[in-house]
This record gives sequence, C-alpha cells and structure tokens, in this order.
Amino acid sequence: MSRVLGVLLFIVLLVVAWQAVRTPFPEHEREIRSKVKSTVESIFPEQAAQAKARFGLVRLHEPQAGMSDVVLVHGLDDPGMVWMNLAPALHAAGHGVSVLNYPNDQPVRDSARLFADELQSMFTGQSEKIPIVAHSMGGLVSREMLSSPGLRCDGADCRMPGVARLIMIGTPNHGSYLARFRGLGELREQLSRMIDGEAGWLDSIFDGSGEAGLDLMPGSAFLTELNSRAYPEGTAMYVIAGVIAKEEAESLAGMIERLESDTGGALVVPLVEQLGDGLVSVESARLAEVPLFRVSGNHLSIIRNISTASERIPPAIPIVLQLLQE
Repeated sequence: MSRVLGVLLFIVLLVVAWQAVRTPFPEHEREIRSKVKSTVESIFPEQAAQAKARFGLVRLHEPQAGMSDVVLVHGLDDPGMVWMNLAPALHAAGHGVSVLNYPNDQPVRDSARLFADELQSMFTGQSEKIPIVAHSMGGLVSREMLSSPGLRCDGADCRMPGVARLIMIGTPNHGSYLARFRGLGELREQLSRMIDGEAGWLDSIFDGSGEAGLDLMPGSAFLTELNSRAYPEGTAMYVIAGVIAKEEAESLAGMIERLESDTGGALVVPLVEQLGDGLVSVESARLAEVPLFRVSGNHLSIIRNISTASERIPPAIPIVLQLLQE
C-alpha cells in the first residue's frame, strides 16, 4: 500500500511540476502541440481522414410544424453524453435537434470555423433564425463563430442562417484554471469512445493537441480578444451558471481545512465562493448585460444525469425550454 501511495504522490508531483513549467510559455506550447498534430496526420493520412469523417453537424430529430431547429454544441473533452437528457426533452417539445461534433481539443477558432461551415451546409437558404444551446466551451465556440470577422457572412449570397438565441450553460467566458488538467478529461473521453467502439488509437491526437486548454486559461490571448468584441447583433444571449450544492461545498471545505490546518481554514471561504459548478465559477460564466440564471449542481449535473435510468430533471433543462419559447 505504501508503494502505491508513493507512486501516486510521484505522479501528482510530476503534474504540478509540468504545470509550473508550461504556464509562462503558452504560445510556444501551442506551436509545439500544433506541429505534433500536423506531423502525425501526415504520417497517418488514412486514420486522420477516418477521424475527420466523425466531425460535423448531425441531425437527430426533425422539427414539428412551426417549431425551431435547435443546434447543440458540447464542450471540452465531452464524448457526446452531455445531451442525453436535453435532446429528448427538446424532441418531446417538438423542436428539431442537431448536434455539432468537432475536434474539441483543437484551437477554439478552428472549431468555430468548422461550425460556421457546417451551419452553411445544413441550413442553406433557411430564412428562420435558429437557436444554439451550448455547454461549457461550446459557448465559446459559438460566440467565436458569431462574432469573429470573416466567419459570419452578410448580403444576398449568405447561406448561413441567423441565430435567434445563444444559451450558454456552464461556459467559462472568462476562463478556468482547471483547463490545465484537461488531460484527465481527454482520457475519460477516449475511454468512453473505446467502450462504444468508436475510438481509434490516434484519436486523442486527431481530436486536437490540447490547444483548446490553452485558450480556456484565464487571460489567454483568445479570451482577451473574444471578450473585447461587441456581442453579435440580432442574437439574444443567456447564461446558465451552476453552483454546487451545500453538502458538496461543505465536504470540500472540510477536506481543504484538513489539508490547510496551519492556515486556520483561511482559504476555505473564498475558495468555496469561487467554485461555482466545480469547474467554472459564476463570475467566469457571467457576461455584462447578459441575463444570468443560477441553478444548483455541478458542471455536468446541471444539464445531465449520471444514469440513463434516472428520472431526475436536470435544473438547466426547464430554463432552456422556457427561453426557447420567448
């Protein structure tokens, strides 16, 4: 047992050391990661093409007469299960449902470009505006697609539909330091794909080389530019932010107090106040002059259940359905 604990401690120390070294040089790290991905793609073009074929907009349900198409955009290192409760609820309400699958570890700008291209392909010539519901980093992909010069089109030749609403759930609009540890999320995503028989042995590279994690760091060049732009005209935006339940906060506070006993628990209160949904604080999710709704739960439980057998209604879902009716 002591040997196992020693190995775990060594791994933790390696992770901490890596984070300490990498933080001051994000752009250099981004360049290295991108070169690794392009090199692997050139060596294994067939596998790269197979991985690329998975990406794009996929229609799950057609809309009933008079109901809107809703486009769902997942976040970082999500294997697609985040919509397991919302997609059926939208379908039951009569909405059409389409899901964007994309290489979510690549730079957010690249994902936004793919999103724009897919919207033009699927909704060519559609006059009705569509709503977008996005979870976590998916909100940043959507905001980038809507506001980046060159991605949106205007005039008679524009094939891209207008966007009526953008509903962001747990989106780190001002970043999250926990993006440094995205490797754990990537492992979870690839394991899930392997269980479903969908993953190839190089998919973790074709999915992106971790540039998205750099974009999500507070103060990143990407977030600085994105948040300096005006909001997209003609699109109503909403933010739904999670706040962990009282018992979760108390449990975490107790753990921190034990670890930080020499501080007298001085770090507990400010840390718990900043937890938000456990990954994204309320302040990070908040955008000036954009309506914000608080719900109780963590980053995933606010929008989905752990078990497919659960009859619990995640608290963000009724809000999404209501906002789509406005």
